[in-house]
Amino acid sequence: MIPPVLSSLNREKILRALQIPAQNPLSDQLNEQISRCEEEVLRCALVRFTIRIRPVEEIRPILLGNDILRLLDGCQEAVLMALTLGTALEKLLMREEVTNMSDAYVLDILASLAVEEAADDLERQIKEKVRSEGKYLTNRYSPGYGDFPIEVQRQLLDYLNAGRAIGLTLTPTNLMVPRKSITAVLGISSVPKPDIYGNCIHCPLQTKCTWAERGERCYQS
Repeated sequence: MIPPVLSSLNREKILRALQIPAQNPLSDQLNEQISRCEEEVLRCALVRFTIRIRPVEEIRPILLGNDILRLLDGCQEAVLMALTLGTALEKLLMREEVTNMSDAYVLDILASLAVEEAADDLERQIKEKVRSEGKYLTNRYSPGYGDFPIEVQRQLLDYLNAGRAIGLTLTPTNLMVPRKSITAVLGISSVPKPDIYGNCIHCPLQTKCTWAERGERCYQS
């Protein structure tokens, strides 16, 4: 597998994330800001990742909550993955947060879209490899989704030796550094399995979720 290459971001997703109706014409100023911030994100982002395939029984101690158990039901193996956009992008975000809050807001959203795009690409590569072996891959599921506790993040990164492998660490409150990073678990099954998504009821961000305010789900992005 090769590191995903980010060459552009989906403009429709950008507008949706910025809560700008797609049919609304953009001002020249806003259009320039979005294009400039996208260029900065793509310039600074350096995708690094690490994955391991482990028996489900081996990682059972970190499989907390009903959602992740449903995801891996019937799977003999699981893929553990971690991916980050790196420290250069983190430094850009930190600098803009103290110098230009308007750009910082747009950059943060674009960087979130970029890391999701990179994770989607890596997931596609894993799926192709698994399918070449006659098996099937579940969707990815991250700590903090549904009732899968965010605290599992630390053990997951330990399994992956992510600090040494890709420079991805955690704060004492389980926030990832660099921030624009993703960890996830995926199941490998001998038969196709339906996608499993978290129940918003258990999500720790439900009280301040802009997706829920609009009657949507974050996984639709």
